[in-house]
Amino acid sequence: MRGVKTVIVTSLDGGVGKTTIASVLAVKKGFTLLVDMDWEKADLSQLFRVPKKPGWVAPYLKGGMPYVHRVSPLLYVMPGYEAYELYQRFGDDVVGDFEEAVLEWAENMPKFVAKLRIPVDTVIIDTTAALRVEVLSKLQQLGTYNIFMADRRLISRISDIKAEQYRRYMAYSSLVVVNQLEKDEMKIARKITPVAIKRVAIRDYYGESIANSILRDRENRKSIDHILTRIKSV
Repeated sequence: MRGVKTVIVTSLDGGVGKTTIASVLAVKKGFTLLVDMDWEKADLSQLFRVPKKPGWVAPYLKGGMPYVHRVSPLLYVMPGYEAYELYQRFGDDVVGDFEEAVLEWAENMPKFVAKLRIPVDTVIIDTTAALRVEVLSKLQQLGTYNIFMADRRLISRISDIKAEQYRRYMAYSSLVVVNQLEKDEMKIARKITPVAIKRVAIRDYYGESIANSILRDRENRKSIDHILTRIKSV
């Protein structure tokens, strides 16, 4: 088994499609473990119909091993239901602990994958929006590949304060992806980043179905291939 690469999908704003792009990348690439660390939603767990079993916070609660759901022989998902439930109960009081856990997982993910003995060479972590820049800095130091997700707000007229926030977050990214664009916005977005994703119709909100809908578009497929090439080259 080749060395395991850890990818984290981050954003400044919610609703920009972090979970969607994480899913598409995993489905397209294969040999991937998806980890649902978005404690505000846990959408990734639901998209792939993962059973409500102990997830990535399990070792910190009762010292148990997290459940890893097999979607296919080449795709696995670690759920985040418990983190979501804890966040609903305790709010920001648990965020600091969650952020420390994210860093610990990012550092030790290759050992965990080796212990599981599953055919995975890439781990993609879906996070909550607006992680603190201190956390992003530490993730960068750990060698994690950070995909920063934004939507049309990045290419629209925004306040100086918002623009500065974007600059700070993008400074810690390995790659910027602008998502949910209309056709006439693609050219503008590509002045900022080579990776722009066009909005497409999605009928069935299931992980693999969403991925297939996005990948049917030729330009989107090229953008996803570009991301995977960049990850592979690290």
